[in-house]
Amino acid sequence: MSMRTNRITLLVHEIESAISFYTHGFGLQLIEDTQISESKRIVRLGCTTTDVSFNLTTPKSGDEELVGRQAGQRVFIFLDTEDLDLDLQRFKQQGITIHDGPRTEP
Repeated sequence: MSMRTNRITLLVHEIESAISFYTHGFGLQLIEDTQISESKRIVRLGCTTTDVSFNLTTPKSGDEELVGRQAGQRVFIFLDTEDLDLDLQRFKQQGITIHDGPRTEP
């Protein structure tokens, strides 16, 4: 049996600002935005270079402290780019703060 990663869920404080951040900041595309009920909304972002997409969701009650810390003190997602310097310049122009800059590791 063959498996592959399909979707990754990202906990966010607020859906609309997260859509803006990931579409404008990272260039992801809004694939789906469906209001299922008053309390449930499916928001999915992706890019043209992979089939993996990101579900944006707000945390359930009591899980608010997990936003931005879903992997604890570890890196949660690794992204590849063709031009890191260009992307870092674009992030800076958009006011995105990089807390732990690029580094080379084995």
